[in-house]
Amino acid sequence: MVDKRGIRPNPNAVEAVPTWKLPKTEHHLRSFHGFAKYYKEFIKGYTDNVYPMQQLMRLKGKKLMCNNAAKESFQSIKKELCEAPVLGMPTVKGTYVLDTDASVVASLAHSTKNKNRTAKLS
Repeated sequence: MVDKRGIRPNPNAVEAVPTWKLPKTEHHLRSFHGFAKYYKEFIKGYTDNVYPMQQLMRLKGKKLMCNNAAKESFQSIKKELCEAPVLGMPTVKGTYVLDTDASVVASLAHSTKNKNRTAKLS
């Protein structure tokens, strides 16, 4: 959602996140992963947090066995979604700092201005 304060996740979509249970099936895992990916600019450390879940999704056709890393990943992403910041709108004036988040599998960048997160760059 975009309003005068900035960009934020749709509150109607995020309000159910605290009650979500750990995915038990590949379908539920993929659904959660897709939801998190849609809101990835609001999730600090998204690429590292989602990696254990991506590893589980590579086990197509096998029984879904969540390990501790995947459970921690799920809880961390839920927490980040529930505490998602309002991303400020970029302005022409001022100094920006480019923060990047990269792992072996993906990378992401966003700019900050005056210590407030702003819109995603990539």
